[in-house]
Amino acid sequence: GSEKREMYTRCNDEVHQSIDCCPLMQKIVDTWPMQRLRDIRQLGTSFLVYPCGNHTRFEHSLGVGHLAREMCFRLRERHPSLGVTSKDVLCVTLAGLLHDTGHGPYSHLYEEFR
Repeated sequence: GSEKREMYTRCNDEVHQSIDCCPLMQKIVDTWPMQRLRDIRQLGTSFLVYPCGNHTRFEHSLGVGHLAREMCFRLRERHPSLGVTSKDVLCVTLAGLLHDTGHGPYSHLYEEFR
């Protein structure tokens, strides 16, 4: 993307190698609602069967924010007629980053699948 990245902090990531966080993302990541996601397993108790299944909702949320931003950059690049602005990119990135903050432990266990 063409966003200014001088003030970005780079986070190392198992899946995406590195994720650039803008100053606002950094402030949000440092809040309690985001930090509590470090203690919630994305895959619930599956780590008991799959020892490598130990991904947290924190790691997952960083990755979703990263992918949301990359999607916006590609939309802006490939479809300029959409008029995707820097503000749009930021809002979609933050939506991805914050999408799991309301989840509690094992919250998907209570969903009904049809």
